[in-house]
Amino acid sequence: MIETEVTFHNKINIRVQAQIFIGPTLVSTCVADPGEVCVLSAESARYDIYFKNGATGWNIARKLDNETKTLTLSQHKGRYIIT
Repeated sequence: MIETEVTFHNKINIRVQAQIFIGPTLVSTCVADPGEVCVLSAESARYDIYFKNGATGWNIARKLDNETKTLTLSQHKGRYIIT
């Protein structure tokens, strides 16, 4: 098993829950307030990551079959952007 650390930067104005899945299995989760950074464990070189509104649980963004080690969630003209 490959241990991969993923750094998440929350650049939007709401609390965000980030969840990493390998296939159907949830392997890591964290909650970041606006401006905060958290580190998740991916346990694989490739993973799916979902971002949810920390208050409502609504999905706001996702990146599937990803291998990036650093992700930033930002907002531009009302749309959420993952870089």
